[in-house]
Amino acid sequence: MKVLQRHATYSDYVSKQKSKTTNPEKIEKWTNAEWKSKIEGFKGVFARNEKYVSQCKTAICLGSRTGQEVVALKDLGLKAIGIDLVAFPPHTEVGDIHDIGYPDKSFDLAFTNVFDHSIYPDKFVSEIERICKKYAILNLQIGVSGDEYSENSVDKPDDVSSLFKSFRVLESREVKRQFDGMNYELVMG
Repeated sequence: MKVLQRHATYSDYVSKQKSKTTNPEKIEKWTNAEWKSKIEGFKGVFARNEKYVSQCKTAICLGSRTGQEVVALKDLGLKAIGIDLVAFPPHTEVGDIHDIGYPDKSFDLAFTNVFDHSIYPDKFVSEIERICKKYAILNLQIGVSGDEYSENSVDKPDDVSSLFKSFRVLESREVKRQFDGMNYELVMG
């Protein structure tokens, strides 16, 4: 894994990430044209992982922007919330993936597809393990350089799975790039 180190300070990193999430044109697209298709896309992700998701009652989505993945989990009957650097009520509240403001073991399931946006991947994984009781589903871009908001580049799944200390790999598989550009999935537990 290569951490890109694009920012002089953590504040600079946060400002850059917020510039995407507060972009009015992107918000318009996410909340209108893409809203339903992304919910359906996330439902597909969770259907693929039904044997894990069905064992969960609570979930947190990390880096959830406007919250389509949260809605998908709620539609499946889970009590779910998302966090991102910018709140989008009612599905996403303000939160930082590197310092998640919930007590230990607060959620059965953690989901993210923003691993490449993490400036401190080891801290991000540590926080996932801290707040999560059962499973973590990470959708990744393997071998993809990302975009201007990417903070790291992952060459192989072991780059990510090796950061976990208490969880082990339950699933490690390629997935077809569809609605979100992700091409790999790790399920940890």
